[in-house]
Amino acid sequence: MANTEPPLVLQLAPLPRQQIGPFLILGVDKDADKDTIESAWAQRLIWARKNLTRVPLEDINWAREIIGDPERRLRADAVSFNIDTTDGLLRRLRERYQGEALDAASCKPIDVEKDLSGYAPPTPVPAAAEVRAQVPLPAPPPDLPAVSSLLGQAVQTPPDPWEIHFEAAVAHHAATGDCHE
Repeated sequence: MANTEPPLVLQLAPLPRQQIGPFLILGVDKDADKDTIESAWAQRLIWARKNLTRVPLEDINWAREIIGDPERRLRADAVSFNIDTTDGLLRRLRERYQGEALDAASCKPIDVEKDLSGYAPPTPVPAAAEVRAQVPLPAPPPDLPAVSSLLGQAVQTPPDPWEIHFEAAVAHHAATGDCHE
């Protein structure tokens, strides 16, 4: 029989129903018989009508229709997110090595990632002022007016791109006679 508990709602990006697959929509194994499929379909319809699931009624009916047709079921088996095979090979391996219950005493993964939350690289990170001091200033082209004074001002204070007013800078340099012709 199908699971009769309300579904666990996960916040995922919406995916097309073809990509999710009819097996995951109905919550059945790929080797489920017709009675199990019908029971899961009926339960999903009830949940959808009571707004206990976000799966639309159209997708639930689509999943039942796909699983009911042997040729379409085979194609859906190959492209859905449910990675277990039709013959349930992964489920049988899990039951063989892990048992029916998924408890803490069951098998553990061999490759466990290290906890990197407190990791600090051994290379010291230089201060921003030290990096700025090591960057050479480019020589301004002589054919551009006021470039040298604008670059000098930019090095003294970091420019805010929203506060740059070129008209005021050009008028200032024209008034002081600091422009290059």
